[in-house]
Amino acid sequence: MRGFTLFDLLVTVALAAIVAGLALPMLHASVLNAQRRDALNAWMSSVYLARHTAIRRLLPVVICPATPSPCETPADWNSGWIVFINADGDVPPQLDAGETILRQEPPRPRITLHSNRAAFRFHRVGLRSTNGTVTVCDSRGSEAARTIIISYTGRPRIATTMANGDTINC
Repeated sequence: MRGFTLFDLLVTVALAAIVAGLALPMLHASVLNAQRRDALNAWMSSVYLARHTAIRRLLPVVICPATPSPCETPADWNSGWIVFINADGDVPPQLDAGETILRQEPPRPRITLHSNRAAFRFHRVGLRSTNGTVTVCDSRGSEAARTIIISYTGRPRIATTMANGDTINC
């Protein structure tokens, strides 16, 4: 009769434990990278939507924190954000009755967002939009952080440093 011995079983279990021990940190990093990429893509998509809508409708469009009250200061970007048409153009922007919400993004678990702006305003071509930086961090800290740098024309770009070249602080 052929079969496995206790020694064969112990060697197999030991090898499986070694492989799992090596693979889990890489899996954890992959999950964190995917969560960071999701937050970055959602922000970039929101900026493109706001910029495009402002140009197409010739109305100001705002991105601001969603809760506890939209566009409230101090801004808590970790609660998610909204993109809306600021039809009355109030400054600072406020979501008023009758203004259209174009997108509402939920909070991102295990991701922290910081910005040097309480809100981002996008205007039609020829008018200056709000420039600024949004920092996306996770549990790995500054070495894995990314920034979304938004220019005065409303164009975003993703960077591994701050706009002035400094290291990202999470």
